[in-house]
Amino acid sequence: MSQQALFKTDVRLPSTNGQTTNRLSDGIFGWYHYIQDFTGQFAIDWLSRISRPDDIIWEPFSGSGTTLVASKLMGLESHGYDISPFMVDVTKAKVDWTIDPDEIETGLEWVLLRTPHVEGFLVPELTRWEDYEDAVTGITKVQSNDPKLRKWIAPAVVNRFSRLLAAINSVEHIKVRRLLRLAAASILVPASNMVFRPNISYQKRPYLDYPVEAIFEERARSMISDYREVHSLGSNTLTHIEIGDARYSGPASASLIFTSPPYPNDMEYVHQTRLELVLLKYVHDVKGLTELKRQMISSSVKLVYRTNEWQKTHGLEIAGVSKVSKAIAVTLEGKNWGWNAADMIAHYYGGMRVVLSNWASRLKAGGRAAVVIGDSAFNGVKVPSDLLLAECARMEGFLVDGLETLRSRWNNKHAIELRESIVLLRK
Repeated sequence: MSQQALFKTDVRLPSTNGQTTNRLSDGIFGWYHYIQDFTGQFAIDWLSRISRPDDIIWEPFSGSGTTLVASKLMGLESHGYDISPFMVDVTKAKVDWTIDPDEIETGLEWVLLRTPHVEGFLVPELTRWEDYEDAVTGITKVQSNDPKLRKWIAPAVVNRFSRLLAAINSVEHIKVRRLLRLAAASILVPASNMVFRPNISYQKRPYLDYPVEAIFEERARSMISDYREVHSLGSNTLTHIEIGDARYSGPASASLIFTSPPYPNDMEYVHQTRLELVLLKYVHDVKGLTELKRQMISSSVKLVYRTNEWQKTHGLEIAGVSKVSKAIAVTLEGKNWGWNAADMIAHYYGGMRVVLSNWASRLKAGGRAAVVIGDSAFNGVKVPSDLLLAECARMEGFLVDGLETLRSRWNNKHAIELRESIVLLRK
């Protein structure tokens, strides 16, 4: 099927309209709300602009799979990698269009028979955490090795999800099971005491209960409707996704990278999906979360580990990074905060140097990369992320074809304009 024919279908694609992440109304792109995402339409627009019909797309930070879904819609072979096993499963559910939709319906009915809606059990919102702590002790004990889970989500809601996930895990068809697990995962944060602001934090008013079964059914039926649309396209385009570290993993060969790495903005990416990682049993305790964090690019002060000190050395070899890191260090003199943004910036770009070296070793001659990245600021010091990434890329043998500003905003806290850009590189 030609690219032109694909775009004549009724598959729902999001409009840009200033939005920066996919929504539930965005069809398959919106199956899971990933705050670090860019929209499907953004990916399609840019891939249409920079790709060639025979390109092999490489997405080293695949996240929720937006680039891979867009590539598949456009008939472009793609390969994605992500360090998080949960995010890899999210993407697998989105890009596998080989399942008979009726089998998904059958799997859903199987689950619903085993998790009937529980009516009249909803408890009103509480207004104080003290009330919440008193109330949960009288309901049930959270079965988890992570004591923090008690604060993240109410025990009654955990019990509902546990029963739902047990029923889903009993579905024999592994691909149907994966899709239904994603439907359950997509409603976890709304059912919890967590909220994005934009980092994940606690609701002011905790919930004691949530109609998990009813919302899951509604979500799953919506996803099946979306799935029927893409399944009807009958795409045979190769789309591959697996767990992998962007510093070392990748396809044997690729011609175009389209990606958005973690920004050096102090956002802890594993932290954003901790509920999903714990309740879907990708990790089993705090230690498991920490081990996953140790593998991440150091985009947060909480992701700077002594075992990765080599990254700091690599980063400070970049003149621009060394200058910014030293400027931040000056603002920290005499302060014993325990978190060091100056070191984080050095660690981040040291890690990104290895990422770029990996890209250079796998891209074909003349291969290109388009990298979406945003500025940040610490203690009044601007981190021009796009310029520093470009400098880093030159050190690893890339030519910088251009930097295009996508949007900018004024940061009142630091009195600095911050921009989000796309950096265009060529091997």
